[in-house]
Amino acid sequence: MGGKSGGNEAERARIEEQQRQEKIRTGTKRVNTIFDGGKYGFGGIDADSTYDPSKTYYNADGSVWTPNGTGGGGGFGDNAGGTGSWADLVKSGKLFSGFREATGFGEDFFNGRRDAYTGYANPQLENQYGDANKQLTFALDRSGLLNSSARGEKAGDLQQLYDLNKQEIGDKAVSYSTQAKSSLEDARANLISTLNATGDAEGAVNSALTRSKILSEPAAYSPLGQLFGDFTNTLGIQAAQERSFAAGGPRPRYDTGLFGGRGRVTVR
Repeated sequence: MGGKSGGNEAERARIEEQQRQEKIRTGTKRVNTIFDGGKYGFGGIDADSTYDPSKTYYNADGSVWTPNGTGGGGGFGDNAGGTGSWADLVKSGKLFSGFREATGFGEDFFNGRRDAYTGYANPQLENQYGDANKQLTFALDRSGLLNSSARGEKAGDLQQLYDLNKQEIGDKAVSYSTQAKSSLEDARANLISTLNATGDAEGAVNSALTRSKILSEPAAYSPLGQLFGDFTNTLGIQAAQERSFAAGGPRPRYDTGLFGGRGRVTVR
């Protein structure tokens, strides 16, 4: 008697573990679909329910499920060719009362994160560059160097700074795309790890829906700082120091010769 009872318990445990593993496999597929895009089964079926041929049931991939067995109470299969009773099929977590379709996170989404930042930052860069150009023009004009070689030299310095800031914006835009991918994969890995530990497929799917909503929210950006502040500040200070030196004042730390009236080439 004891042996027979022990055998039944072992068989029951084996079946329950098979059902648990099936739930994990099915749950993993559904979580991946939520993040990658596509249809997936959604909506639970009461474990005590009986098969109702008037209702439509769905597989984990969102396709319509059809019984391959004889119906009644025994011999239900699924679209993958498995067999078993209706109760076993429901307990395995392979059937759903409905389906949903997820947009997912593809390359278009990640490229969009990159482009969103450049669309935010580049106009600020252009505005600041335009202002710095105006300040350079005013400084050269006040020094009588608007049509001199000094203008070309300082404009070259400004262009170099512009190119550097442009590259930094591009790099940061790519980092937003990379971070979005990393956050997605971290969320996926954590959810699947939890699913394997708990066997709670519905909990993993609901958490995946929550995480996907959070990941879809636009990023918050901080306004750019003064990208050309050092250039324009130095421009004014250097001009004043070199003009003072030309008039007999102290020698500036850096003597460019651009603003002091010595060694400049004027274009006529």
